[in-house]
Amino acid sequence: MQMYWLGPLLGGALAGLLYDLVFAANASVAKAKAFFTRRDYDDSQFDQRGRRKAKDTEDDPEAGQSLKEPAAV
Repeated sequence: MQMYWLGPLLGGALAGLLYDLVFAANASVAKAKAFFTRRDYDDSQFDQRGRRKAKDTEDDPEAGQSLKEPAAV
């Protein structure tokens, strides 16, 4: 009886992942790798060719700043 519930649910989840990572217009190896390895994965980070978009510096005021703090004098 559980197979009638579990089968379609797992099949639907697998089909959604397969479409997004293999058959979508912006599918790429980099996108699939990011999906499985990054906690902050966001599909909107990838362009139509599946490449990662450049980070907008207007949205993030800290973008472009160095990681090191200036030395105190």
